[in-house]
Amino acid sequence: MSKIKIYELADKLGVERKELLFKAQEFGISAKSTTKTLSDAEVLKLENFYKKSDTSEVIEKEEPVVETKVSKTTEIPEKKKSKFSILSAKPKKEKTEMLRMLPNEKPPKFKRISAKQGGALVVGGVGFLLLSNVVLFGLMASGYKPTQKIIHQEVSATQKSSSNGLDLQAKNYLDGFVQTYFTFPEDEKDQEQAVKDINTYFVQNLPVISQGIQRTPSKFEGAVMMSLTDNEATYKVTYSAGEVTTKEVKKGKDTTKQNVVKYHDETTLFTIPYQKVGSAYYISDEPYFSSVSDLQATKNQVPAKTWSGTDNNSASVKKDLDKFTKSLFTAYTTDGDTLKLISNGLSLNKGQEFKSLDQATYESKGDNKYHAIVQVTMKNALGTHVENYQFTVEKQKQSYFATDFKHTLPEGKKE
Repeated sequence: MSKIKIYELADKLGVERKELLFKAQEFGISAKSTTKTLSDAEVLKLENFYKKSDTSEVIEKEEPVVETKVSKTTEIPEKKKSKFSILSAKPKKEKTEMLRMLPNEKPPKFKRISAKQGGALVVGGVGFLLLSNVVLFGLMASGYKPTQKIIHQEVSATQKSSSNGLDLQAKNYLDGFVQTYFTFPEDEKDQEQAVKDINTYFVQNLPVISQGIQRTPSKFEGAVMMSLTDNEATYKVTYSAGEVTTKEVKKGKDTTKQNVVKYHDETTLFTIPYQKVGSAYYISDEPYFSSVSDLQATKNQVPAKTWSGTDNNSASVKKDLDKFTKSLFTAYTTDGDTLKLISNGLSLNKGQEFKSLDQATYESKGDNKYHAIVQVTMKNALGTHVENYQFTVEKQKQSYFATDFKHTLPEGKKE
């Protein structure tokens, strides 16, 4: 069997191209667009599905069989398609039900019970109910409570919004557009289909007055949604951009020119204007690109980090506070019980090892309280690194207690 693409198979089967794309994905076929080339096994799987769904059930006659009741096959009328709907539903059919009775089959016999037997059954049932109630009351009096069965409702993948208000249906729709937009094949015939797939999202033909639009082959690698409003979404997209060059290829005495595509990785911010109509969506204007570097703040936009604290303590107090701080971070990485005795706000972190106290200042705030600014060296599977902390130290009898932890240095003024 010759290779066939999804859109070609859809035309052959007489189904919507996007419907066949989604059905292929349901069957576990890795397809990002309708230009995906299918293997023979994948074609056979899809053809069998649609042939099976289009074939009505045939009920063979059996002899000897007496048919007592036959329900007619009824069709559910197809709903009108929305202008912006993606999938088209096929009419469902009810299965034909038949009640059959074999000629030699005898109706079931029912045994009669005597009045004496019936009375015994009634008395036994009443006795069982009374006994079960007595047992239940006894258990409840002893503190027993019936177990309550909790049923967790499964969240549908097509729910309209998440707990934080994100429109999941819009995100799902826009995810598909991003993937379609950045998947542009090398073959010219496939490119024509890719353009049709992209234009489907726009619904209408937007006015384009330019020197010409030219697309080069590209491969979608991945995307992260950065923001989503009621009419605009921005993605950070990673894709492979193709650069088409021509090289000469010799075949015997003849020399022909052949296009060669070399790919390189690109990352961009991709903003999509969109609108919602009823429960459907469409791309309302041309998407636009911006540089990822725009996300990086400049030096003059951020406040400087400084050691703004002053150490106004005696040498002996400084020595005691340093000793406590070392004990604090040792407990932080080794001993949860000790950590609870000397601090509030840190949780045991055995994934790291405390190596050294590199810098520490303790500014006295009166009443035996100090504002500590500390930098320590930690070690984990990646190697060693520094961590910065601010916290409050309060002297309690012969020891200290630390609270109000922040993983940051103080901020100074903007330069």
